Amino acid sequence: MPIAHLPNGSRLHYERQGSGPAVLALAPGGLRSRAALWRQTHDGRARPWPDPVALLAPHFDVIAIDQRNAGHSWAPLRASDGWDAYADDHIQLLDALGIEHFHILGACIGPSFALKLIERHPQRVRSAVLQQPIGHTDDNAALRHASFQEWAAGLPALGHQPDPAVLAAIEHNLFGGADFVLSVSRDSVRRSITPLLILPGDDARHPARTSDELRALRPDAQWLSPWQGADHAQAYAQTVLGFLQAHSAP
Repeated sequence: MPIAHLPNGSRLHYERQGSGPAVLALAPGGLRSRAALWRQTHDGRARPWPDPVALLAPHFDVIAIDQRNAGHSWAPLRASDGWDAYADDHIQLLDALGIEHFHILGACIGPSFALKLIERHPQRVRSAVLQQPIGHTDDNAALRHASFQEWAAGLPALGHQPDPAVLAAIEHNLFGGADFVLSVSRDSVRRSITPLLILPGDDARHPARTSDELRALRPDAQWLSPWQGADHAQAYAQTVLGFLQAHSAP
């Protein structure tokens, strides 16, 4: 399996399929996001949408990754780690692969990663699909904490002996005191001009109001709803593929 050794010390596992314009595929799964979770949930259930990696590979160079300290990827644990650390991983991987311009397909936590990349590297991101974005609400604070604890519980298997103070700092950097999509501000989204396709969320982890707010901030964004389930698989495939192709001109 390919492992990229990055300048920041991360070792990132990635899967690369297809050829054409590059698509960075940031899978669902919270901080445990890894490439395999495009196809199934943590507990092995099938996803209610077509596998987008298989869908896009005949037309694009698709790079699906395991996030730092998830799946087969590893990174140092530092008290300063937050959304920027993940963005560093992503851009350093693309640099290592010789990729300058790219699309992003992100699901669940993936849209928050995508919006941070757009904020930091707007000239490099061609477009972004924001599928079922996570977002901050008072109702999901306990879910966010539980998800972080599940990720932290897997760190010893990766060779870490995490300092509780470092873990507390990382959790605060990612989820503490944040708002909206957690990784960037509303003004950042409002100012951005990167083409967006929004596939809205509809549950506690992926609040509908977060997707609605993204749409209000970027009224030019494309929107697809409903999109989940067998009845909407064709619309999902056609819309995602068509959107990325429309924004792939040199």
